[in-house]
Amino acid sequence: MRARLYHYFPSIPALALYLATVVSEVPVIFTRMIIILIPTTILIVVRGGSPNDAWGYTELALIPTGWAILALITPLGGGWWWRTTLGGREPSTREQEAYKTALDELRAQAPRGFREPASWFVLDTPHPDASVCGNALALSRGLLETPYLTAVLAHELGHLNTSDGRLTAALNRLLINPISMRERERRERQTLVLADNRLLLTITLVGIILWTGRKILSFACGGFGLRLLGPFWGSYWREREYLADHFAADLGQAEDLADFLETHALMHDQPVPLIWLTEHTHPPTELRVDHLRAVPAMTGAAVAEAPEPVNGAPAGPPPAGPDGPPLTEPDTSTGRSLTTAGQALPRTSQRSS
Repeated sequence: MRARLYHYFPSIPALALYLATVVSEVPVIFTRMIIILIPTTILIVVRGGSPNDAWGYTELALIPTGWAILALITPLGGGWWWRTTLGGREPSTREQEAYKTALDELRAQAPRGFREPASWFVLDTPHPDASVCGNALALSRGLLETPYLTAVLAHELGHLNTSDGRLTAALNRLLINPISMRERERRERQTLVLADNRLLLTITLVGIILWTGRKILSFACGGFGLRLLGPFWGSYWREREYLADHFAADLGQAEDLADFLETHALMHDQPVPLIWLTEHTHPPTELRVDHLRAVPAMTGAAVAEAPEPVNGAPAGPPPAGPDGPPLTEPDTSTGRSLTTAGQALPRTSQRSS
């Protein structure tokens, strides 16, 4: 029974870190309450009601947090929302055949049964990538066109067969993804306004008000706790990447996964100063390749049943996982490519290769 609990739920230290993250979101929840309270009070007063009646509506601000915590118990409904926000689509017939062939190969090589994604979808990006969030799987079109689909799928199953997917969904749901204003802000920066001092002052004051409003709305979208505890989450997810690699090795994919990382990931690695103080969710690719080739196989129980450690930020990079990652750690930036579980944190990040 103990092994089964570890199979489905995060360890006690991981739950404690998640609880600390949720508590750190209290200022965000308070901001949401204020945003709901102001227009609701105005509307009620206009209709002749009492301003005190508006306080009952502030409880709506708790919905995103409750929805996030629910993901630890069941990710039901999260796969559809994740697919919608990422712009995923139904797989084509040949993509379904490629996926089925890869999954059948892993079933044949598995020393024991494993959990499979409840749903999966395709992202139309040329870069080979994959990610898990909740019990859903995202595969890029580029990955489906490479010979490494089986190896990367084995890695993602390593996240799916532990609590990584649920924890990723629970972290991502702490965020409310707004419509991006980057393009609008870019155009505003390119606009040159010529006016007298009085008009310029008016425009400046209006600009300050709009800028403040955007910042408040951005803060209310969540992610404060993720940014505050980002180094701890980064350390946690880096350890989880190694464990997912070991799960893939247990399915006979160590060499192919190492080849994939060498071919498609190693070239993108950059130095990360003081990595243990950052939200960086993936360990250096070269070290992952080294571990895969030094330890070609492990027992699946080592991944599925072992408690999940949470390493403190000052402890340095782990000795041994898009917003986004890289896809499966909540990388909270909406503009990242599937980095994720996420996603550097918070786009919210999804667990990825």
